[in-house]
Amino acid sequence: MVKGEKPTRLFLVRHGEVVESAQGKFLGFTDAGLSANGRIQLERLSQRFKLESLDRAYASDLERAVESAKIICRGRAIQPEGRAEFREMNMGEWDGRSWKEIERRYPNRKKFHFSNLKQFHFPGGENWDQFRNRVLKGLNTILDENRGKPILLAAHAGVNRVILAKALGLPFKRMFFMDQAYACLNIIDFYSDYAMVKLVNGTF
Repeated sequence: MVKGEKPTRLFLVRHGEVVESAQGKFLGFTDAGLSANGRIQLERLSQRFKLESLDRAYASDLERAVESAKIICRGRAIQPEGRAEFREMNMGEWDGRSWKEIERRYPNRKKFHFSNLKQFHFPGGENWDQFRNRVLKGLNTILDENRGKPILLAAHAGVNRVILAKALGLPFKRMFFMDQAYACLNIIDFYSDYAMVKLVNGTF
């Protein structure tokens, strides 16, 4: 840390609840909007931001994240910038399908669980290293663009866990012990040589 250095404060948000037709499914690149309850969750979260300044706002370019960022930014002179780097993991042929559909369509599939996600490659989608590298590259870009400023990023549970695990120095096997509820807030201060996590999974 450089003496007197002002951190780049990242307000890291998960999108709100998705529409009922998308609930209980693998949602990676699948574009699903917010439910009515999801918008209520974000309205509540937006109250938490009333006393916070934001210089810029970013979001995954998927509808559920962009709309979440827009609700938080309502009344401000900034518009969220959608960036594909912050999409959830691409789940390929499984994307948009429920467990039951996957079991029926892929009876001989390789067993999947979050504990083996690091070795798992979604058919037609991403593997863990591709996903993690994509997210962290996007993170480094927005941090470089906004040194010493407060910024918002509205993304997804997997994306948020990658960023939090990096900030906390957590090994892969521990990152899924962090809950990321719909419309939750995480706050991380990034300095030149370390990060200080101020809040994880705050709900309002």
